[in-house]
Amino acid sequence: MSGSVNRENFVEYVAVTRSEREVLPFGIPEELRELDKYGTERWAVVLFNDEHHSMDYVVWALLKIVPELSIAEATLIMMETHNTGKGVVILCDRNQAIEYRNSFRTLQLNCDVEPGW
Repeated sequence: MSGSVNRENFVEYVAVTRSEREVLPFGIPEELRELDKYGTERWAVVLFNDEHHSMDYVVWALLKIVPELSIAEATLIMMETHNTGKGVVILCDRNQAIEYRNSFRTLQLNCDVEPGW
């Protein structure tokens, strides 16, 4: 593919307000619409792997702190964390993410929040 991206057009596209999006000749991916649904930035609660806690303990902690998770979902998050070094627990607004992070830290699990999800 030859040519380059016109930076000015890209910046204009990114800066388009929600009401103007309907007039664009191309669609916005559904994932982006969902993330921008309420005009708030989404934050990821990220759990990090450690060698101190059992897998069962991590699944128990996930279910205790995020009760809307199923056992299967909590197990998948634990396995992602175990296999890759970190796992995304949930996406939410900043204040809720900080509350989740603090709860995980209370249970001595290494956790942080990351913006831009």
